[in-house]
Amino acid sequence: MAAAPHTDPTAAFRARAAGLSAAGLPVAWAGPAATAALAEAVRLGADADRILEAAVSTGQDASTRARGAWRPWFYPALVCAGAALGAALLGTGLTPWFEGVYAEFRVRPGSGLGLLEAARAAAPWLLAAMTAALAVAWWAATSRRSRTAGPDSLRAALGCETLAALADAGVSLEEAAAVADSFGIGSAASAPPLVPWATGIDLGGVPREEALRQAGKVARARAARRDGDARQFGRIVVALVIAGLAVLTYALVLFLPAIDFFMAISEASASR
Repeated sequence: MAAAPHTDPTAAFRARAAGLSAAGLPVAWAGPAATAALAEAVRLGADADRILEAAVSTGQDASTRARGAWRPWFYPALVCAGAALGAALLGTGLTPWFEGVYAEFRVRPGSGLGLLEAARAAAPWLLAAMTAALAVAWWAATSRRSRTAGPDSLRAALGCETLAALADAGVSLEEAAAVADSFGIGSAASAPPLVPWATGIDLGGVPREEALRQAGKVARARAARRDGDARQFGRIVVALVIAGLAVLTYALVLFLPAIDFFMAISEASASR
């Protein structure tokens, strides 16, 4: 009877990870280093289903963080695009008309006409700014790119969950040292809370796998908090300030020439 063909668990895991990524479910950061670390954990004996579940959850969290970073810019970018287009059209369309009206009434042009002339001269730059603002709005609406920065709380959370799966399979931390290093676990200075304890010697009677799962939960909560309300509020404030300046500029181009013209007509009438 022929022997069953040997199946490489690492190759099978990589194939499943690639299939999930192709289906729109990001596995961790979908990078070679992260996939290699997870595949190594499976080779050492970790349950592949649990590893993939944790990796997909982490990838979705990372994508959510990336989308959240850009989301506050969507409407302000649209406002900036509209203001830039409006200022360019006003400068191009109204400057000749105001020049003719000033000449007809024989009054000296004021700062309003100068602003319109500046808008007309800057029309190509304003149109370029409009294009850039629309690109930012499109990126804010569609971006699903996740960050691939060095070890952080979310990365450490996946590392803890991976080590917990290895602990369930009876793999010691010494045997899984390379996997831990891939997720930045091992440096007490940079690790999130509980991670040094969960990977330490004295656990106070708590099973290693349970300690690692608790450390992973704390690391995920820390990642959510770091990208939470305070940081989001800062992004919103910056976006609104930029949009407000754009609206103010458009309003000046729209109203200042008319106000300046009527004031010049009034002064001319009073002097006659």
